[in-house]
Amino acid sequence: MLHAAEKLATEDNVVGFDTLNEPNLGMIGWHDLTVGSKFLKQGPSPTWFESFQLGDGFEKLVTNYNPTLVPAGKCLVNGNHVRAWKKGTACVWKRHGVWDVVDGQPVLLQQDYFRWRNEAGVRVPVDLSCDYFVPFANRFKNAIHKAVAERGGDPLLIFLDRNTDFEDASIGSCPTGAFSLPMASQKSFARHI
Repeated sequence: MLHAAEKLATEDNVVGFDTLNEPNLGMIGWHDLTVGSKFLKQGPSPTWFESFQLGDGFEKLVTNYNPTLVPAGKCLVNGNHVRAWKKGTACVWKRHGVWDVVDGQPVLLQQDYFRWRNEAGVRVPVDLSCDYFVPFANRFKNAIHKAVAERGGDPLLIFLDRNTDFEDASIGSCPTGAFSLPMASQKSFARHI
């Protein structure tokens, strides 16, 4: 995106850049890796823990939805025992102690592993927006604004889609106060519409 911003810095028809289209932060903040999504139900829909096992070469019977959101029983996934990991490499979540294989059976060791982060040696609950998304979006904004300014362009708008955490579809989960729009951007935007 920086390369595009540098090339387009002085183009009159460029209004701004979007950070990410419908970002979803996946497992960050997830309370129980054995529980599937309330809304992401289309076709074979493994839980996070089931997806770890599938990635490590296990075959699993997982809940199937067809059409979307309508339960259609279970279906076998990964019957050929294909691994996502390079030969000799363990699943990253096994290496972090989230799960393991005991007597040939997958065992979840930390069902709420992604609900926490480490702050000076203390486990604290994750705040999805404040801890991860807003800092990313601010770094993106600052980098784009710097690249455009260095090439003589006017500040551009930075578009921000709310985190599409499908477990909380309310607008209330949208981070507020993360950005302030420079007056130059407001004038520039007005000039283009």
